[in-house]
Amino acid sequence: MESKKIASTILSVSCRILVFVLVAMTLVFLAREAYAFGKSIFVEQPMATGSKVVEVVVEVPEDYTKKGVAEDFFNRGLVSDKTVFYLQILLSDRDKLTPGIYTLNTGMKPSEIIAAISVVVEEETTAEETTAAPAATEDATDASENQTSAAGE
Repeated sequence: MESKKIASTILSVSCRILVFVLVAMTLVFLAREAYAFGKSIFVEQPMATGSKVVEVVVEVPEDYTKKGVAEDFFNRGLVSDKTVFYLQILLSDRDKLTPGIYTLNTGMKPSEIIAAISVVVEEETTAEETTAAPAATEDATDASENQTSAAGE
């Protein structure tokens, strides 16, 4: 009887140790994968270097989605992972991508690609604003001349 109890205890302890080791190994594996994924987001690598760089013409349509752009650029060989590139777009300081046709190359890092397709266009000044500014300056000049001539009299 006692040998059965000892065997049962040994088996129980062995199973618990096995479960603990499997959980620990799973956690280590997941931590490594998470680290590698995070590193791929922030440590950028171009797809090609040197003589292997190829130019690619791409279009960002008017009704784009960031996921669609990431998938298209992945399919054209500009980025190595569409999910990573999508997250890089989301984490970039650029709010919007600018629709248009762009010539990019496989030697560009993802941040360079994002900067190229999200060109910030400065707002043009209207004709009313440009004519209003000189008029205000002329009014100020006329007022100072009137004050000078009044002080001299």
